[in-house]
Amino acid sequence: MRTFYDILGVKSDATQEEISKIFRTLVMTNHPDRFLDPAEKASAEKMLKDITEAYNTLSKPPLRTQYDRSLTAPQSLTSTKTPQEQARDMMQQGLAKEKAGEYASALAMYDHAARMDPQNADAVFSAGLIRLRTPRWRQQGAQEVEKAIAMAPFNAMFVTEYATFLIENGLMLKAQKLLEVAEKNFKDNPFIPDLLAKAKGQKGAGFSLFGKKK
Repeated sequence: MRTFYDILGVKSDATQEEISKIFRTLVMTNHPDRFLDPAEKASAEKMLKDITEAYNTLSKPPLRTQYDRSLTAPQSLTSTKTPQEQARDMMQQGLAKEKAGEYASALAMYDHAARMDPQNADAVFSAGLIRLRTPRWRQQGAQEVEKAIAMAPFNAMFVTEYATFLIENGLMLKAQKLLEVAEKNFKDNPFIPDLLAKAKGQKGAGFSLFGKKK
């Protein structure tokens, strides 16, 4: 697997200034809006996600130190853990960061957990939920959240949190469709009928998920 240094194209001893400079350059040259061809645009979107994940880790000294240790200590206890176990450890750290309000750090950890264990639906969902709250990343966040729900179709928490976000942002029809399916799968969940009633009866106001005014 390529390291974050490989993704940014910098040496492992690069300064914070060098990392920030190359990040700005890579964002400009790989921005999806620069491409018209659908395949090239999709490739640029993936590249931009990888670049951002690498930068979010290497631009923060505590996270960079932790990441460097994982690269330079192959005989450590951590290295004896499976990717799934390492991903769970990273998730716990991400949850602590999110609880402390350090959302950028939490997002970097969730993304890293998802890279270590692509089947970790919690990591995919948690990363997506943070992106949903950031206007420029909302479309990607929605895709990640919906992917996590597909990966773990019996996780009611995923559905209720996403539905709540949709309702709060005026996307009633989208929330209603999600909840109507969930109502069949989670018949004993008391929150889903309440959310469904809200989605059916409340008119949207403000801004939608993708920034367009309702």
